[in-house]
Amino acid sequence: VGAVTLPEEGDLGPDADLADPTTGLTLRHRTAMTRTWDLVRPDLKVHGVNFFLRLFREHPQIQTRFRGFDGKSEAELKNSKRLVAHATTVMMAITSLVDNIDDPSVLVELLTTTGQNHHNRGVQKNDFILLAPVLIAFLRDNLGGHWSCVAEEAWTKALKVINTVIFSAYENPI
Repeated sequence: VGAVTLPEEGDLGPDADLADPTTGLTLRHRTAMTRTWDLVRPDLKVHGVNFFLRLFREHPQIQTRFRGFDGKSEAELKNSKRLVAHATTVMMAITSLVDNIDDPSVLVELLTTTGQNHHNRGVQKNDFILLAPVLIAFLRDNLGGHWSCVAEEAWTKALKVINTVIFSAYENPI
């Protein structure tokens, strides 16, 4: 039995490694992001809650910024409808980004709105910086053999771009 070739590792045509001028993502990257998120998509609530539990474990100071989550144990958070709602909202926002990965102008609008909303709530830029590697590790750990070096590179690059656009909204609030 031969090794499985993931779609982003195969032949995607002559422009597969040509970077988009706005996002810096190649077709190979975008394919990996879409493919990996399609594995998360069917269970957004569960993945969302588990992601936030991991984020709060690794960076407890972030949990303290949420009035409804501050001081709650992991067991309490697991059963929190408020966490399920917030986690689902965040996962749907990521879904929206992945679904528009081929439309940079829509991506910029989505991220600008995210940046403005979070700036208005007093969310610190550093929280986004801390979130990115936790999300990548969460995806890597949960997707196992469905994760690839290309997926790692794609999500890492995408989250840097995402943070750049979000942070520009902090500098230019409405």
